[in-house]
Amino acid sequence: MGPRLRIVQVNDVYTLENLPRLHTLVQTMRTEDAADATLVVVAGDFLAPSLLSSLDAGKGIVACLNAIGVTHVIFGNHEDDVPPAELRERVKELRAKWLDTNVDGFEPRLPRSDVVTVTSREGRSVRVGLVGVVMADPSVYRRTPFGGASIRPANESAVAEATRLLREEGCACVVPLTHQPMEDDRALALTTIQPPFPVIIGGHEHVAAAEQVGGTWIVKAGMDAARAAVTDLVWNDAASPAPSVSTRLVAVASYAENEPLRALVDVHMAKVHAIESASLVTLGPGESLSSAGTRARQTSMGAWVCACLRDALGADVAVFNGGGIRASREYAERLTYGDIKTELPFDNEVVVVSLPGAVLAEAITASRAHAPVESGGYLQVDDRLASTPVDPARTYRVATVRDLFLGMDHIDPLVRWAQANPGALPAAGSGREVKLVLVESCALALWRSLGGFDAIDANGDGRVTLEEIQAAIARVRHEAPSEVAARLVLQALDRDHSGTVTPDEARRVERDR
Repeated sequence: MGPRLRIVQVNDVYTLENLPRLHTLVQTMRTEDAADATLVVVAGDFLAPSLLSSLDAGKGIVACLNAIGVTHVIFGNHEDDVPPAELRERVKELRAKWLDTNVDGFEPRLPRSDVVTVTSREGRSVRVGLVGVVMADPSVYRRTPFGGASIRPANESAVAEATRLLREEGCACVVPLTHQPMEDDRALALTTIQPPFPVIIGGHEHVAAAEQVGGTWIVKAGMDAARAAVTDLVWNDAASPAPSVSTRLVAVASYAENEPLRALVDVHMAKVHAIESASLVTLGPGESLSSAGTRARQTSMGAWVCACLRDALGADVAVFNGGGIRASREYAERLTYGDIKTELPFDNEVVVVSLPGAVLAEAITASRAHAPVESGGYLQVDDRLASTPVDPARTYRVATVRDLFLGMDHIDPLVRWAQANPGALPAAGSGREVKLVLVESCALALWRSLGGFDAIDANGDGRVTLEEIQAAIARVRHEAPSEVAARLVLQALDRDHSGTVTPDEARRVERDR
């Protein structure tokens, strides 16, 4: 057999929980029916977003990826969710090669490509180039990406660097690592580069996929390392630079956990578990929130969820499908993160859409047409929509679930509008996961309860630190200082990534209230 390269791939990893099993899978793939060289690749979106990353800016997953022995990673659009200074530290801490073919101006400078030599047991060698690109679409970034870097077109950059590797580095072929929509990967597969890309190792989609386009395999493992994609490239024909390619999706559930890595995961996840029972919302005497009947009537929990989404995302109003609020419970005194997870079990992507008032009103009416018969599409609305008629002539910035426009829960007015206005729907991946938005909203509400900037800035130096937020929380709530709650507050307010809260940032929170 000629030289054989194996690539074990995951992408879009937002939890650490599957990584101990992934570790065992990787070790198995390195030792059983071993290839001549094995790469372990993460195709973007691993530092963020998650509740843990909002607390540790990706430190936990970097430690785990180092333990697994990941060899190559690339940017995903959500790496931009990490503050630039923290992102630079994670780059330094990660022992894998971080490929950056189309991002200009990021420091520290990262390699545009890599070349891997694969040598068979018989001594025959091939050189394989690797490039790594992330989508350039500005709508999927919350600000100028990666601390002020610029992003060149992904496919054009991949082809240009691949051509250089073929001509100047003696590579038999080039494998692109990409973080972009499937349609862009298909376009990359159909470019006229010779020899063609044997496989594209992709990320961004959360659903596993393996398809062949024009002779090129496009492989995506799906989210959260529940599966790994294992791709073998074999050069049996010494006269041809093109390898044969075989690929398979392997579930990690059938592999035992690596115990040392499980222990490491538990250490990092303790930060998240600490807020499972922590109060994110404190209800006053006589106040309660109820999610009972959200599929058939407006509920106080539905109104609260919508108001949180509206305020945290800076929208005019918000609507949310009742079927996405599941627990059917009543809460008095407090609401915890554990409660929020129970109420909203699905990782729905929430976006802000500029929607004509006439369409919004029609959608609300249509979604409620079956009541009192229950329907998952019954739209819960915020207090503004509940108390003020929708103006059909106005355009509203509406915070809601993106998939409702793609047919989820069959709210036909939203689907028809999206089909008629395809460019108006925010790109997939440009939104945020609903539970993370709710946690941010709760953190902002907690800040507002602490007495104002001057009361929190104990030493009067014009900046509020983590320690000062902790002390203010303890003072107001009459409890021990909570570093976890303080970090959530700091993360929600610290827009300039200075590690402190400035008066301007505090005023923005009050202005957006």
